[in-house]
Amino acid sequence: MKKTLFRLSCLLLWTSLLVAKPLSSAAVPDNPPIPAQALAPVMQDGTVTTPTFLDAVNQLMKQIAGQQGFEAWKQASWTSYPLGPGQHGWIVLLKAGGAEVGYMVIYADPDNPDKYKLAEYGSGSAPLFSLNTLYQSLVQLELIDTSYKAERWYADPFHAVWLVSAGEQNYYIDAKTGQPLPLSSVQELQDASLAAAPPPRIGPDHTVAASLQTDAFDPYDRLPWVKGQAVSFSRFELLAAAIKEQRKLTFVAELYGRTVTLPLAVTGYHRWSDEEAFLLLDQDGPRAVSYAAVSAAGRLFP
Repeated sequence: MKKTLFRLSCLLLWTSLLVAKPLSSAAVPDNPPIPAQALAPVMQDGTVTTPTFLDAVNQLMKQIAGQQGFEAWKQASWTSYPLGPGQHGWIVLLKAGGAEVGYMVIYADPDNPDKYKLAEYGSGSAPLFSLNTLYQSLVQLELIDTSYKAERWYADPFHAVWLVSAGEQNYYIDAKTGQPLPLSSVQELQDASLAAAPPPRIGPDHTVAASLQTDAFDPYDRLPWVKGQAVSFSRFELLAAAIKEQRKLTFVAELYGRTVTLPLAVTGYHRWSDEEAFLLLDQDGPRAVSYAAVSAAGRLFP
């Protein structure tokens, strides 16, 4: 009983020790209006200069909240955490009614810290870098009662990892699923980052110009991706047409030297006003990942 109470108290305290000074929307209304004077003119490169990081996050949330599967974002508040030294990026975790409802990964332009770009986003109760998911992983690894340090490491949507060190032992935990990864060194993570696709250039002034969402399915119900032939599309419009025709497509990535195989159902897309396309991949809720990142990380199977 005492051990149970101790673990519950840990759940309340450990997040404050994990990362110092997260930025939060707690000081503002859950769905604050965006005054017209806060919207800066569009720059030549298609991004926008916003007065604050808070404004950029709220503008992006407003755009995404209107999409199917992201409705809970309309009443959500958020907290941000840095992705790590030298990353110039943040994970933004969204909550509504006390429950996690999604996330965004946002980068600052290294040449202009006031300009922010959206790298990826997703909806559901198990967002990327969820502190709840990490806590469950630490309990399963029997680390929650020990002295440990947890750091975020992000190269791209498919190489996002919790780096956990306890004494002389290092653990590598998938930032989305919470599953331990078969890695033995930081060098393996760094090697993965070298092959990462560049992040998209979506700015907070952009809008979702077109979207489509279909029903999720279990990639393990059908296994053409195990021995079948991958399909390729010469341009995104052809892929969008295939999704519209209700063709079941499975995205498969072989990660970390092909030691991890990740099959995900393709359930739709978001096309932004700058023509940047994001595929919706089902992983405990929709993940919107840039078409460029999908193309660089894996293959599509019918």
